Amino acid sequence: MTLRGSLVATGLVIAVALALIAFGFTWPFVIGWSMLAGAAALLAQLAIPVEPGSDAPHIAAERERRPTEISRMSWALNTHTGLAGQQITKRVRDILRHRLLRRGVDPDDAAHREAAAALLGPDLWARLTGPRTTIADIEHALDAIDRLAPDRTPPPPRSRS
Repeated sequence: MTLRGSLVATGLVIAVALALIAFGFTWPFVIGWSMLAGAAALLAQLAIPVEPGSDAPHIAAERERRPTEISRMSWALNTHTGLAGQQITKRVRDILRHRLLRRGVDPDDAAHREAAAALLGPDLWARLTGPRTTIADIEHALDAIDRLAPDRTPPPPRSRS
């Protein structure tokens, strides 16, 4: 609030009070309505930010504590439903497409579907491009990305114990 705004509110209180007295209203009525007019004038001066949080203090975060792409993708995995979000699905699909194209296989081309299925496994590409990609699909795609890595021997199978 500024001094000018406070003076305008005070002037409004006085003007309303004088107008009500001139019409012959009682003092409690004049005082109540004058205070209400002054409160409305003061509230009208409040600055409401257009964007929520624009008036929040800026807290500088260390570089190590800033969210990274990996942390955002991990939050895209919903362990309760078993579904993977669009962010991680798109990233894994793009990497897998790049690895397949290096081998001359376009997963979106109908002529290459059999070759893609041989490299990826049955229907993995369809599940990655479908509406409900699961976390298991992402894990299978990551295994396929590892298998398709250039100049690298396949990793030994993991023991699940």
